[in-house]
Amino acid sequence: MIEGKLRHFLAAAILMLMAASVAQVRAAPAHQELAPTYRIFATREGLVGHTTANGHVIQPRDRFVALPSWTVLSPKGTSQYAVRLTYNGRSVVVPVWDVGPWNTKDNYWDANRRYGDLPVGRPMAHAAYFDDYNGGRDESGRMVRDPNGIDIADGAFWDDLGMSRSDYVLVTFLWLGADPGPGNAVPIDPPPPGASAPAAKAVEVESGATAVDNGANGYSASGPHWDQAACGMGGSSDYTLSTSDPAKGTSAASWAPQLSAAGFYELRAYVPECGGPTATRSARYRVSHDGATTDVVIDQQANAGQWASLGTFHFGGDTNGQPRVDLGDVTGDASRAVRFDAMAWAPRTDTTPPNGTVTAIARKDNGYQISWGGTDDMSGIATYDVQVRQLPKGGWTDWKQGVADTGAWFGPDEGKQFAFRVRARDWASNLEPWPEGADMDTTQAAP
Repeated sequence: MIEGKLRHFLAAAILMLMAASVAQVRAAPAHQELAPTYRIFATREGLVGHTTANGHVIQPRDRFVALPSWTVLSPKGTSQYAVRLTYNGRSVVVPVWDVGPWNTKDNYWDANRRYGDLPVGRPMAHAAYFDDYNGGRDESGRMVRDPNGIDIADGAFWDDLGMSRSDYVLVTFLWLGADPGPGNAVPIDPPPPGASAPAAKAVEVESGATAVDNGANGYSASGPHWDQAACGMGGSSDYTLSTSDPAKGTSAASWAPQLSAAGFYELRAYVPECGGPTATRSARYRVSHDGATTDVVIDQQANAGQWASLGTFHFGGDTNGQPRVDLGDVTGDASRAVRFDAMAWAPRTDTTPPNGTVTAIARKDNGYQISWGGTDDMSGIATYDVQVRQLPKGGWTDWKQGVADTGAWFGPDEGKQFAFRVRARDWASNLEPWPEGADMDTTQAAP
């Protein structure tokens, strides 16, 4: 009896061990591919005290992310959907608790993504920002001002990843495969063309030039609509969106240098190569020089990533008005980026005289209306001298000396004919020599 019970007990034990073994085999996970990792431009969520899409009230130093699709939103307090974030050797796993940025239907990590004409792993906002995809707008029609495809809550952004500004991070989508673990997340595809981060390359200023950077002494901005980009002098620049309607202009900035001496300066504006949507083609700079103003239109799109010359002007310092440049958001287009970065005043020496000439003679009353003008390669024409002689053999005599005017009446003619010639003096005191003969005479006068 005892022996039978023992055999029965042993048989039962063997069956239990076999069942446990089978259970262990069935419980063992099958081989799983690593979750895909993409390089995504990330921004800080912030918004402490606001409520996320799953009902979580955002706390200081919180830890979660927002992705632009409702399909991967974790229920409140859970990590049903989570991502691994990797940045500069630091890594953290956080849940998806909010929807955004920009879009709510952009499952860009999915092979069957909504925007099927874009590559997997490239957010629609990124394509809108860099390539004008969807006219540069998100699904709601807003102009996309950052190429971000993920928002990171403050605790993960600042404390876990050690980020101080928006930048590209590696994002591993953990519901799509196995967690590679810290230090093992590698993008499965290289960034597509045009997807590289706005490069904070060094911007060199010409030796001897006086530069005023955005945010530095001498720079002043006004208006509510400003954003910052991670490129330009010092690694940052400002931008706002353009409008073609002057009544809708809200934002503007100015640069005012402290020049060491009065003189001629070539004015150069650095145009950053990133910041907002495509840059405007008609940025309107207003240059204040020697108490006068000159408007200069610059194609920022064509000059992106380089210094654009606004021309050469004479700046007389405080005695003739403060040197200054103004730029606003009113342009010849709308919803384009107007970019604000450094302005430089580079000293120039003008050694070439200008060219002056009589441009027209017209009969007027009992005399003639004489018109003149000229060109100069750098500093501009300051004054004119005009001489006259009676035809056919009279000698040259001074009529106008050191005048800024470009026309005057001459008469009465008393039935005689006269010839005229002009010379110009520029702001650098370069004086044009008198021409050997006349520029025009009254026999050529228009009736």
